[in-house]
Amino acid sequence: MKEEILKILSKREMKIGELKEKIKDEKLNLVLKEMEDFGLIFLKKGQNYSITLLGKISALGLKDIYESIAEKKDMFDFFKTRIPSAIPDELLAKFKLCEDFQILGKPDLIERKKEILNKVLGMQPYAEKEICTSAPIVFRPGGMHVMAVLKKRPKVCSIVPEKEYEKNKAFIKVTEKLTNLKMKVIEVKYQYIGLVYIDGKFCLFGFDDLENKSGWDALIFTKDKECIEWVKENFDYMWNNLAKEP
Repeated sequence: MKEEILKILSKREMKIGELKEKIKDEKLNLVLKEMEDFGLIFLKKGQNYSITLLGKISALGLKDIYESIAEKKDMFDFFKTRIPSAIPDELLAKFKLCEDFQILGKPDLIERKKEILNKVLGMQPYAEKEICTSAPIVFRPGGMHVMAVLKKRPKVCSIVPEKEYEKNKAFIKVTEKLTNLKMKVIEVKYQYIGLVYIDGKFCLFGFDDLENKSGWDALIFTKDKECIEWVKENFDYMWNNLAKEP
């Protein structure tokens, strides 16, 4: 039954009544509660059941990744409150649990944005070749603030929400003339993951939360090569398929 529920919720969130129409089993309520406890699904305030990122990982058959995350309480608490959103399955299936994951900021502590920002900016003086950014809580508007701390002039690609671009258009255009910056805009609903990629050496990323708050209130930092490659693949997918020229 769990597999069937995950398959259904992978397509869209549903109320309990809708699920009962599709799954006629008297144990449904008990199974749903058990799945909530395991972080596979989440009952939103509107009484809709939604699959979580952990649920999607499980639905894709990535059992070892689920178990590795479940062993670490802070990571389990983070991933069970994040949604897979529009992340293509072929990208999510490549996700590997990295041993050096470090969560910057907790899911309920958005006031730690300054700490997250300092962590990111602290690495960027070492960037020499390439920076890709798509992390609205860290960069507003996009790559401009990165420029101020960079001694080098690496290639910078930044994806920003359309509204942020419009508010800072003049500043952006000046920055593009003075630096090696290229920017694209995106509708917030398509910006499914916040990303920072630096020279293939570091990356940070964060997923949208279940309550659809604006931006990301926590990011994960890693230096693991496979995760860095995964972040870059996600960035390239958004850059090529979802973002557009302003």
